Amino acid sequence: MRVAFSTDVHYDVNHLDARTYFSQQKEYLVQHDIGVYVIGGDIFNNFQETVRYVHDFQAYLGDEVRLYFIAGNHDMVKNVTYSELETLQDPAYLHHRVVSLPGTDYTLVGNNGWYDYSLAPAEVDKTAEDFNRWKKAFWIDSAIDSPLSDADRMARVLDQVQMDLHTVAAQGKKALFVTHFVPRRDFLIYAADRPYWNMATALMGSSHLGDLLAAAPVVDTVVFGHLHHRDAPLMIGDQLYLHTPLGYGLKRAWEWQTSDFMTEWRHTLMIRDLSEKSAS
Repeated sequence: MRVAFSTDVHYDVNHLDARTYFSQQKEYLVQHDIGVYVIGGDIFNNFQETVRYVHDFQAYLGDEVRLYFIAGNHDMVKNVTYSELETLQDPAYLHHRVVSLPGTDYTLVGNNGWYDYSLAPAEVDKTAEDFNRWKKAFWIDSAIDSPLSDADRMARVLDQVQMDLHTVAAQGKKALFVTHFVPRRDFLIYAADRPYWNMATALMGSSHLGDLLAAAPVVDTVVFGHLHHRDAPLMIGDQLYLHTPLGYGLKRAWEWQTSDFMTEWRHTLMIRDLSEKSAS
């Protein structure tokens, strides 16, 4: 069994017709013996379009590759409520689910994730209300339906993840955990001369999620996105962290290494071969 992950493909932001790549992507996945493909959020800036895309791509993949997804903050900005994100019953939607991988001792565990300002730099002397006001004024997440405070929303995420990891432990299996937001401070770059970015780091994720994962022996691999820089696979304790988001290929925000989407998709595909703890 080989499982592949992508994050932050941003088809609409990158002005791409996602369906024109179905054939090339399927060919690559099949040739590389990928049985499961998981997209870790930020597919479209419209949840309904994300769901349509996933359904269309799964139909094209047929029985050869099983497709799953979670929502990133961009997917959440249009045509979905918080309640719908929490209750959607869709076989491809991995949020707050444990999915056993046939023929292995592994499960997929997914959670969209959120943030609680715990990743902000310590020297930034701001309150939760300061971060919330800044978000409403400057950040895309201000358009996301959120009946809870950010702290309460993240607390619910932690409860869900704890519950799902207990399920994995009860099954005697290991977890490949995928989320959109950042679980550890290790991956953030702080810059004293960039006050805008230092405020934004508060909205990147939660160190409390990283603490929870680190304390869970069942967690084998953690995959996440959201930060638009690419990191080499990193072992933290006994857990493998994978973070190579595809990101933006725009003149105003050029994050690709080439000008070709398929090249970038292949280079940022995170593949977990369940026969050994390695990634490519």
